[in-house]
Amino acid sequence: MPRLAKIYIALIATLAAAALTVAGYQWKPANVGQFVLFFGLAMVASTMKIRLPGLKTSISTNFVFILIGLALFSFSETVLIGLGGALVQSLWRPLQRPKAVQVFFNGACLTVCTAAAFWASHALPAMLGSSSSAAMMTVGASVYVVLNTGLVSLVISLAEGQSLKQLWPQCYEWTFPYFLVGAAVAGLASAAGQGNNFGVTLLVVPAMYFVYVYYRMRIMRAVMDNISNVSHENEGALAGISHVR
Repeated sequence: MPRLAKIYIALIATLAAAALTVAGYQWKPANVGQFVLFFGLAMVASTMKIRLPGLKTSISTNFVFILIGLALFSFSETVLIGLGGALVQSLWRPLQRPKAVQVFFNGACLTVCTAAAFWASHALPAMLGSSSSAAMMTVGASVYVVLNTGLVSLVISLAEGQSLKQLWPQCYEWTFPYFLVGAAVAGLASAAGQGNNFGVTLLVVPAMYFVYVYYRMRIMRAVMDNISNVSHENEGALAGISHVR
């Protein structure tokens, strides 16, 4: 692995360690039962993952639970959801056995993204004099999406020598619609979960399952269409060669 990639991974790991230290220091869950239930569902959601075409990475429905956590849970609880989800997503039925450094980076990356999204979603609206959950969710989702796609694209760029200008838009193109729908579902779920209506929030599970199934089918169709186009191009080239002969 290139030296710059190692330095970058070490930097992200240091930031993640700092976030986890703060989370451990502030650990005081208000309702352990609710958190355990929510955490378990988030881990199940992490198994529903989709591999992005042309990229050695995947996305899962766990990010919806992270966004809901911004509004309903503490910093410590939300960061733990992000870290746990990253580990499950990396280790659950991978197409290829992941390297230790890949699992390590994925855990560190999602920890940093979750911590930054939580801080921004609480700090920025407060600075602007707003306390609405809509503002909190918008800021948190925006920070999470930009950081998640950016950090992953950068590590691939450094490790494999690919152009970041090409990788990041490609990653963003595939993930943005998925994140957009997920953010909308998370916003509705967090609003419904305020007060004593936490049970309503759990309806996010079947909603995101249908989103997952649809998006997976969409990506599979795109991949098949791409294969078909390449096949037609090759057939056309072979026909041209045969005609010249």
